[in-house]
Amino acid sequence: MHKVVIRNISATQAIEHKNQLISAGLVIDKDFIWEYTQAKYDGYTYTSTQQTTFEFQDPALATFYQLKWT
Repeated sequence: MHKVVIRNISATQAIEHKNQLISAGLVIDKDFIWEYTQAKYDGYTYTSTQQTTFEFQDPALATFYQLKWT
């Protein structure tokens, strides 16, 4: 699998990216998988940033979408 990580992205934007892949004809759990991670707050500061990770089977698709989204 070939990863594309997008940092500082809202949950809404991450879902829009996922829907864009589905609209392009890609199939979840076959062509790609994705995960959204919410920023964690420890009471004083955020210990991590919110991000989404897409993992593609095809390295060409990973490169294409990384260039498109970043």
